[in-house]
Amino acid sequence: MKSPIDAVSFAMLEYQRLGDVPPNRTLYMAVDNPKSLPVEQLQHIPNVQVAFDSDDSGNAAARVVKELLPQSKRLKCKADDWNQQLLDYGQQLKQQPRHEEDLSL
Repeated sequence: MKSPIDAVSFAMLEYQRLGDVPPNRTLYMAVDNPKSLPVEQLQHIPNVQVAFDSDDSGNAAARVVKELLPQSKRLKCKADDWNQQLLDYGQQLKQQPRHEEDLSL
């Protein structure tokens, strides 16, 4: 992720998906350039997931990370970026009917 807001947004989406904090220790990190990754520390971690924007620069960054960390797996967002995906998810939640309201009708 290239921005801190995307890292926080991704973490919130994970929290929503799991209904709790991840069961394994998780580090969410934003990097403005894949070459600034702490490769020495990350190369010994078997499960590295990378989440960049769904544009050309995000695709290029993901390729560089895959070269630096072959064990990494890319997660793609459906929106332009992870913050927009979180906002879209919030909109979807607002549009869903609430059970309490349904019962009072």
